[in-house]
Amino acid sequence: MMLVARMAGQEEVTLAALFDTCLKLREEVENSTLPTNSDKLQVKIKEGIDELIKTTVLVSELGVFSSNETLDELPTSSIKFLLLPVLLGYFSEKRTDIDRLEVLRIANVYYKDFIMRCKQYELTDASLPEDQIEEADHNDALPEEKIVHKASTKRGMPTPKELEVMARQREEKLRRYKEKKAVADRLAELKKALDNPGHDEDTLRNYYITMVKKFVHESLDELQSVIMEHKMLSEMEVMKKKGMLPSSEVATKTTPFKPILITRDAINKNVFGMGYPSHPSMSVAEFYDQRVKDGWFPDPSKRLNCLQDQAELGPEVAKEAEEHEEEEKEKAEEQDDPEKLAQDRKWDEWRDTHRRGWGNTYNRS
Repeated sequence: MMLVARMAGQEEVTLAALFDTCLKLREEVENSTLPTNSDKLQVKIKEGIDELIKTTVLVSELGVFSSNETLDELPTSSIKFLLLPVLLGYFSEKRTDIDRLEVLRIANVYYKDFIMRCKQYELTDASLPEDQIEEADHNDALPEEKIVHKASTKRGMPTPKELEVMARQREEKLRRYKEKKAVADRLAELKKALDNPGHDEDTLRNYYITMVKKFVHESLDELQSVIMEHKMLSEMEVMKKKGMLPSSEVATKTTPFKPILITRDAINKNVFGMGYPSHPSMSVAEFYDQRVKDGWFPDPSKRLNCLQDQAELGPEVAKEAEEHEEEEKEKAEEQDDPEKLAQDRKWDEWRDTHRRGWGNTYNRS
């Protein structure tokens, strides 16, 4: 079944096409030789986040995933949409326009959501690493004394119990490395098989499942790095406040960004979901209006600012917009709107001192 959606007056698009665009953007960013903080690459990263958010909202709106669903019940065409959170985590981790701690918090949410979802579909049995990012998110900050104590405490020789834990961790890392290599080899084989026009659906299904498993291993590695970096930066911030480290320029506090997660229930119940009750709910219409306000999506009410837009929308729509503008003007004049009166007075004064044609000096001798 082909999943087709229309969003806020835009032309119909398939979810598969949207998702393919997201994968292509990820490949372009991954293979780019530009520095991460370059404006050109950051524009592409923001574009990737934009497209992934649109796809995530549409996946939720169309009910691609449902509660208590098993992997066998999931259609082959829907398996790849499990990758939406991990792709959002990838792009979010590369943002340089917001505070780094906030970047790490966002990436942490996306990576954990992806792994939790894969565990629900029994695509992995990996355990999530323990971290204090969520704790810091709910409590605004970890106790400074606790962080400073951890940063400054010197450890002696590890105890036998600690050595045992370290040995288990080393074995787990070795096992995961072998699994990761086997999954990568298997994915390469399936990709070659897909090049054959006569491939069956089982081959395609195995390809998508193997791709998801590959991203599970990558997201576990990224999650470990995110947690370690977040912990280090948090400790450095506290030490700067205590005067233990030189303070850099004062960073402006940004509004926390709310990650967009896939829902497994009806879209009108929850857009932000999957075990994060602290994130507010909103409808798709409210979400789109907010994105328009933030400048991510185009404002449909401001599409008549140029002749090209008027031509695209047709003469009837353009005429209605002009009539609406005239009505608003008349209402303002009837109500003696002070702002409108001031603008008209200013315009009259300017015209008195600037005769028409004075500015046109082209080809004038």
